[in-house]
Amino acid sequence: MGGGEELLYDLMLVLFFAFVVSRLFEELFARIGQPTVIGDLLTGLIFGASFLGWYPVNDMVKAISSFGIVILLFYAGLETKYSEFMHSLPVYGIITIGEAMAAFGLGYTIGIFWGYPPKSAYFIGAVLEATSVSVSVKTLIEIGKLNTPEGYTVMGIAVLDDLTALITIVAGASLIYSNTFNIETMAEVILIAFTVWLIIVLGLHKYGSYITRFASKLHTDESVLVFTLGTLVALAYLVKYARLSPLVAAYATGLGLSEAWGSRAVSDKVRILAVLFSVLFFITTTAAVDVRKALVPEYTWFYLAIIGAAFLGKLLGGGLTSYILGYPGRSALRIGVGLFPRAEFCLIAAYVGYSSGLLGPEVYLAAILITLTTNFATPPLLKYVYLTGKEYKRIRLRIGRTIGA
Repeated sequence: MGGGEELLYDLMLVLFFAFVVSRLFEELFARIGQPTVIGDLLTGLIFGASFLGWYPVNDMVKAISSFGIVILLFYAGLETKYSEFMHSLPVYGIITIGEAMAAFGLGYTIGIFWGYPPKSAYFIGAVLEATSVSVSVKTLIEIGKLNTPEGYTVMGIAVLDDLTALITIVAGASLIYSNTFNIETMAEVILIAFTVWLIIVLGLHKYGSYITRFASKLHTDESVLVFTLGTLVALAYLVKYARLSPLVAAYATGLGLSEAWGSRAVSDKVRILAVLFSVLFFITTTAAVDVRKALVPEYTWFYLAIIGAAFLGKLLGGGLTSYILGYPGRSALRIGVGLFPRAEFCLIAAYVGYSSGLLGPEVYLAAILITLTTNFATPPLLKYVYLTGKEYKRIRLRIGRTIGA
């Protein structure tokens, strides 16, 4: 068989796992009152590299699974109210600084305590810094809590957190190659990243209705949906020239279009695509990891410390900063838990440090364990903290701003 036909068979297999096998696992967890995303992660763990090895993980599968999470974050953006998000952006920025500094600081401290030199400890801090909010988003959608003050806050922080993680990694690369932080490079990354993100959001908020109204006049089926998705994929491609993740562009595009003409109808249809294809991302994330190789006995205490710090950093940094700003205790706890998951930037930071010789394989394996642990633990914890305690529609902060409708 040719290479193309073999890839097609791989695609059919992963879709079978996504549409049938994971759905059965999802049903199991739904029946016992747990978030269904755990079923997706468990599917990857069982049928992936750790155990049976039946789930193929190649570049095509990774690309398609990444597209699934792009659709999920696009949907999350569509479900976010533009006016509310922009009004609260300074609040999200303050909390992001607090949680990023706490997570990075704990990682750096653990590195120094375990005898790593400062450069190496820097990358251990970077491993713990960035949130990957995909699991939280799916769980919040499932329990109907995405459109809450805490849900909006988690999404806002996660967007800015990707930018801070990018800056940290770029600064680390500068430290590797020039033995010093290149302030000009860091400033350029910050300026370009934030400017591009802002242009997407503001531009689509102002002109998005022109796109959807134009599409509605066409005589082809689902033209509004197709043109909206076309806008998404075009921008997700173009942001690579600004060294931004397509995931940042996905949320920005959804946010910019959230109040455009026809966006509600589009959101309902995008939700179907997100439910179908985001599953691939969660399965592939765990299927690509061989847990057995990550369990090295001599580093047990290091692994336990860094995994504990992964949770504590976000809980202290995100939760405590939120509480100081005026979020009630239960809301601050929900925000901290929503920031637990790690994925791509965690692994990227570990890989950059490892490939440069600053980190040993144990840190890269620790990053894998962090990704698995936080993604498995977050859904049930998030469901518990959101479905217990008081529910808030509006939260008045000490700095004079109100979060929520």
